[in-house]
Amino acid sequence: MPCRLEIHPPYMGLACIERISLAVRLGSRKTSCFRPLESGFSLAAWAAFLSGRPALAHGTAPHGPDDLWHSWQADPLVTIPLVASSLLFILGTWRLRGDLGRLLPGFGLPQILCFAGGIAVLALALLSPLEGLSESLLSAHMVQHILLIAVAPPLLVLGKPEVAWLWALPERLRRGLARNGPMRAVFAFLSPCARPIPAAMIHMATLWIWHSPMLFDAAVASDRLHWLEHVLFFGTALLFWRGVIKARSGREGAAAALIACFVTLLQSGLLSALLSFAREALYHTPETADWGLSALEDQQLAGAIMSLPMCGIYLVAGLVMALRFVTPPGRERRKPLSVAPSDLLKQSS
Repeated sequence: MPCRLEIHPPYMGLACIERISLAVRLGSRKTSCFRPLESGFSLAAWAAFLSGRPALAHGTAPHGPDDLWHSWQADPLVTIPLVASSLLFILGTWRLRGDLGRLLPGFGLPQILCFAGGIAVLALALLSPLEGLSESLLSAHMVQHILLIAVAPPLLVLGKPEVAWLWALPERLRRGLARNGPMRAVFAFLSPCARPIPAAMIHMATLWIWHSPMLFDAAVASDRLHWLEHVLFFGTALLFWRGVIKARSGREGAAAALIACFVTLLQSGLLSALLSFAREALYHTPETADWGLSALEDQQLAGAIMSLPMCGIYLVAGLVMALRFVTPPGRERRKPLSVAPSDLLKQSS
């Protein structure tokens, strides 16, 4: 008869750990089903007891409000890039100020604060309990997506991290990048995709494809697909916001950025209306009852979240581009010279 061990959540006390250890020892004498798991399971049980945290059945996904603040993430695929990019930014800023005695025009305290804010938003979206909660609630998933595509990317683009990252590299490597023909050819080939309207189309297609019920449910069930979804959302959002924020000066560039913002606002509003006014739940969210919501109510809340803050961000960006479009060229305020990576490479030569 196979041996069976049941653990009753939410908390594992000392007496429970003793009974588990005894069951493992007895089971190991009668059958081998516990042998591969004995050491690892005992360590996990004692770790749960010493931390005083609930034992969660599905990794760090919370099963209720009591578990929420115990579901912080430590995914190396997220923490390592965030820490590495932050350290490179700090090193590059320090070297830039040390070599030139000051920061460059267009790269100062506002850009540093924007980059720090973007990194903080990414950490909030991917490492906080919001990541675990997004597996149970579509509304939490929508909040996470808003942070990934409408809050963090514009902050990072405004922060101009490429300036600090280039200055963090050794001088010889910077000079090599300036003369790298294949890299220049790749950038020249991809540059049309970074223009406002093509970038908006790419971003819009990515959002609609991944919000199809079949693919969305598959991403929630699979860690790899979920990671790929986040990478594509964030990557295409960076492309979109870079095209809008760094559009060419003049009425033509402002018009292209305004159209891109309007198209993105329109499709976001359409998607939010589809979620809000659907008569049945489009996505598989069986754990919403633990949070006092039905699947349809959770979906309607997600649609409302998407229609208000997310569309509001696109609306504000569009209004800024509209103001830039209607402002006569002679009346535009002269802005500090922007810092391009090519300028940095020339200065280091």
